[in-house]
Amino acid sequence: GHDVEIMVGAGGSDQFWPHGYKWALERSKMLADYDVVWFEEPLPPDDIDGFARLRDHSPVPIAGCEVLTRRQSFIPFIERGAFDIIQPDVTKVGGISELRRILWMALDHNILLVTHGWNTALGLAADLHIAAAHPTAKWVEYITPSPYIDEIASTPFVIDGDGLLKIPTTPGLGIELDWDRIKHYSGDVS
Repeated sequence: GHDVEIMVGAGGSDQFWPHGYKWALERSKMLADYDVVWFEEPLPPDDIDGFARLRDHSPVPIAGCEVLTRRQSFIPFIERGAFDIIQPDVTKVGGISELRRILWMALDHNILLVTHGWNTALGLAADLHIAAAHPTAKWVEYITPSPYIDEIASTPFVIDGDGLLKIPTTPGLGIELDWDRIKHYSGDVS
């Protein structure tokens, strides 16, 4: 229904993604009938020209850049207007300071930013703080269930009745880590 926002991730960042521009454009037109908020990664992640062309013709916003690993790699996508929404991952792009630089580049080009938090509780906490501090941020993408998010923080993140996550308010990123759980997932490092 119209009570829930739906975002569709095609999976184009997969190494063996078989689809191209025509497939992505056809799917974007189909998704428009369902009021989809955005269509994510419908092309291989390095197809700047394809994404720019798709953004020009798609009736739904196009999102991507979740696999890029440094600020400089975002520049050609941003300058070409290849996306309506970019999705940097704070744990891949060099941390909070670099993510902020990407965010401001995107803002200067009228591109929205949705953090891509498919990583850890620390990454999600950073994403929430970045989103809270930025005037155009509306969403934070993250995966649940995930032991690296749900189990390594002493106090787990909980989605409330409105579908929102509470932003941690204690010092730093606002979370305390459960070191026993971290050791469990990282193995014996001695």
